Amino acid sequence: VKAAKAPRVIEERTILVIRDGERAAIRKRPARGLLAGLYELPSLDGYQDAAQVQQYLDSQGMKVLRVQPLEDAKHIFSHREWHMKGYLIRVDELERGAPGADAAEWIYIDPEETRERYPIPSAFERYTKTLQMKLGRENLE
Repeated sequence: VKAAKAPRVIEERTILVIRDGERAAIRKRPARGLLAGLYELPSLDGYQDAAQVQQYLDSQGMKVLRVQPLEDAKHIFSHREWHMKGYLIRVDELERGAPGADAAEWIYIDPEETRERYPIPSAFERYTKTLQMKLGRENLE
């Protein structure tokens, strides 16, 4: 008799597409665990609203100019399901965060580099499309 499959664990995440016009912020995932060692967009556990995202980025030393909600997304792994809320965030300038801050570990890249040099897993596909689009003036201000 086969044992019943355990239900998938559902995780809520807030994905941050952080841009300063020229560059974007990404980070490398931990060496162990889900998507180990791959690159991803910065994220927060749970669903965060725009004010909470603003407060978080302020704590990282970033001057936020605009927080724009993006479409929600879902990605299903074999044993886990991510329900994601995303934001496109325009900051004045991407700078290395203070030691101990999350932003101290972020990598600032040209978004085109995610195609070859820093590939981002398909779990973030909906948000990497936003990351890679050429931002017009209406998206930046």
